Amino acid sequence: MAIDNFGIAFANKVARRTWQTAVFPEVTNRDYEGGVKQFGDRLRILMFLAAGGELGDYSAGSDMSTETLYDDEATLVIEKRKYWNFPIDRLEDVFTYASDVADSLVEVKQQRLGEEIDQYILAKAGDAKAGNWVGYDMRVTGSSRDTEASIATTATGGTLTVQVATTNNAGATVELGDGTLAYSGFTSADVGKAVRLTSGNTWATAWYRISGVTDTSTVTITNWDGATYGSEIPTGDILRGLGGDTEFTGGTFNTDGKVTTEGGWGWELQAAFATTIASGTVYEQVTELDRRLNENEVPSEDRHIVGPPSFMMTLKQASEVIPAIQLAYEGVVLNGKVGRIGGFTLHEAAGIRVSTRLAHSTSSGQGGDIVVTDGSRAYQIPAWHRSYCTFAYKWAESRTVEAENQFAKKYQGLHLYGAVVPEVRRRAGAVLFGAL
Repeated sequence: MAIDNFGIAFANKVARRTWQTAVFPEVTNRDYEGGVKQFGDRLRILMFLAAGGELGDYSAGSDMSTETLYDDEATLVIEKRKYWNFPIDRLEDVFTYASDVADSLVEVKQQRLGEEIDQYILAKAGDAKAGNWVGYDMRVTGSSRDTEASIATTATGGTLTVQVATTNNAGATVELGDGTLAYSGFTSADVGKAVRLTSGNTWATAWYRISGVTDTSTVTITNWDGATYGSEIPTGDILRGLGGDTEFTGGTFNTDGKVTTEGGWGWELQAAFATTIASGTVYEQVTELDRRLNENEVPSEDRHIVGPPSFMMTLKQASEVIPAIQLAYEGVVLNGKVGRIGGFTLHEAAGIRVSTRLAHSTSSGQGGDIVVTDGSRAYQIPAWHRSYCTFAYKWAESRTVEAENQFAKKYQGLHLYGAVVPEVRRRAGAVLFGAL
């Protein structure tokens, strides 16, 4: 075999094994992959913003009203370029024919490529819909005397402002139900998390996504999908559900319910802290992820959970799981599959592949004596439908060149890829923020 053909044989073998062993081929939508030609390409994905559209009652002899369709697009950018460049100084030791490319070299390269892409894809868990996170929520309650938080709307969403020194918390540290001393302000680690206003246990706004931290008491917020127009956007406001989330309004998207500038409002940060994942709790946590997807009418087939080995071990130790889990006993495990439970295909991803994030900050002291400590880092264990994340890849080039000042050749290969979670597809993802 000519050395010029080595690159093609090697790349084909690495790609084939990567697609068999990595997680990303099984859990992403790859319908747009054929459109990739070069680095920087932008693939545009059409989206319709209304949740379910409108259905009118037909009356004979009356004209039908025409629904306005609100569309937008998400852009998948081919933003990643990964290359190999290694010498081949004893060609006869590497291969004899195309099928003889050294297995150990292929194994190393396919594992590294799979790690890189899996890590990139699984970090997209952070884009899951506000309201679809399972963890330990932080709630700061209001009272008839105090308002702990308020919302003012803007052209892109709104701003949420919290009080850090009121009668209820007497400063910037608030004690939660389990004794955690939580910082009652915001830090940059809170960007992307879900927040809402609450009024006791009987009323709350919709969940909003924190898009930026202005200062310790103020954040900018958007609708879960970032929408600023559409059939569900209330007249005069941008944020859905200011008058109450649908669970409190009987399914109505927007009402003139409790005004968010009234007294008595508290606030809640969803999955502010990691919940403990243990054999006695893990099955309930998985079914909670299932509930979040069901509430968003996500198709029941093609759902996936990706977790580290310690998560899978905990699942296998749960008594509720023993009759419910279907384990993979095949000799070869493809795409990290280790079984199925509760309608989810389970994938095991080790090392750097499963992403983490910081919990909300803790603190001690009050007022000028407060000491703020960064939150602990814990796993983001994603549970999503294949349609949640769109991925595109192209093996762009391989070549063999002369190694300068050596009696050797160099093999060089270039991989291009990118991914995006279209805003409307955020509803197809949920996350367990947990510590193992």
